[in-house]
Amino acid sequence: MFFVYCTVLIIASIAQAQDRDTLVTVRRGDSLLGIAERLLPYSHHYTAAELVGEIRRANGVQGDAIYPGQRLAVTLSFGQMLDQPVARAPDFAAHGIYVKAQLAGSARILALADRLVAAGGNTIVFDVKDRYGNLSYASQVPLALEIGAGAGAPIVRPAKLIDALHRRDIHVVARLTCFYDDRLAQRRPDLVPLSRKGDGLWSERGTVHWVDPSLPPVQDYLLGLVREVAGLGVDEIQLDYVRFPTEGNLADAVFAFDPEVVPKDRVITDFVAAVERTLEGSGVLLSADIFGVAAWGREADRLTIGQYLPDLLPHLDVVSPMLYPSHFADGFERIDRPVDYPYYFLLRGCQRLQKLAAVHQVQIRPWIQAFDYRVSRFDPLYVTEQMQGAADGGARGWLLWNPSSQYEVGLQAIERYQRGEATAVPLQERFPQPLGIDLPR
Repeated sequence: MFFVYCTVLIIASIAQAQDRDTLVTVRRGDSLLGIAERLLPYSHHYTAAELVGEIRRANGVQGDAIYPGQRLAVTLSFGQMLDQPVARAPDFAAHGIYVKAQLAGSARILALADRLVAAGGNTIVFDVKDRYGNLSYASQVPLALEIGAGAGAPIVRPAKLIDALHRRDIHVVARLTCFYDDRLAQRRPDLVPLSRKGDGLWSERGTVHWVDPSLPPVQDYLLGLVREVAGLGVDEIQLDYVRFPTEGNLADAVFAFDPEVVPKDRVITDFVAAVERTLEGSGVLLSADIFGVAAWGREADRLTIGQYLPDLLPHLDVVSPMLYPSHFADGFERIDRPVDYPYYFLLRGCQRLQKLAAVHQVQIRPWIQAFDYRVSRFDPLYVTEQMQGAADGGARGWLLWNPSSQYEVGLQAIERYQRGEATAVPLQERFPQPLGIDLPR
């Protein structure tokens, strides 16, 4: 047992060990929270609030009442943090959820992680850069500092977050949005596409959101973030919005290249190849989100989005098509309401990608709709139907998307599916009949 007067210097001088019971002597003006914040670097706890809870339990403290001279027993940890990438093969079957940065930066993330593991999940995707251009951690990349992208970052101790998730055997994925970046577009208008009308910057609906994917300063900024995030110890980096804009008056947008000479998909593919080179030797997997319709390989979508899968996939370990049934327009493939066929769209989308992905040994891990937009009856069955469709279509795992990180329905679905307890929609109801599909018997 060690007697510690709650100073980092004394604690740091303690001989190395895994866990040590320590006595902290309360000084005048101390509070439980203040003590916990000073000791947090020497604890496996993610937040000071968690450590406060442990101190209370270990010492029978009710509320926040402590007094000078009181000795508090605290277990401190001096072992190596698990904040390095955990090597996994690309065909690792990830079953996970997306969480917002604000949630990832709070103690609630650990309770959610425990519920996910208990349900049978093993992966958490969290934002390191969202589409507003905000970083969830304090970056040292020069352009990030210039535009204040990390100001007020909610994840104060990213290494501790990764350590806490790794201790739960969770695969940690950092989601990095690329070319939709409110902050960068508004603070660096020189990086925004121009308007062909000659009246300034191009925008979707009057406000600039997109930067020009072809500009070296834009790509260099993202590559710097990729390099930095890989160093945090995540297991995978997932690129989102790695494409050109698809809404607004696209004919009015003028980029820093001529699409008639250099196609948009070459710009995107070359950028993803640069990310791949940046991650070489790091042990960090690379994945990318793609539009669900990209699986159908339509030329018009390729020319607009800039995602040409035969060229793009060789640079990835995992591809995640966003096959949300609600996001297919009514009438797509002559289907009145695609949203009513969750199994079908996951099945067909994954099947369409499977042959091409297999050639390049890329795993398909689709995003699944775990939100109620346009769904007549959103319940665990709606989610498990997508899981089954993905599996039958050749996917290796899946990720649940809820933009608010609300997973009451999603976690029930994961638990039922992983335990083999999910009910199934009758076969005739899984497929849209007007297509004349020959259903299996």
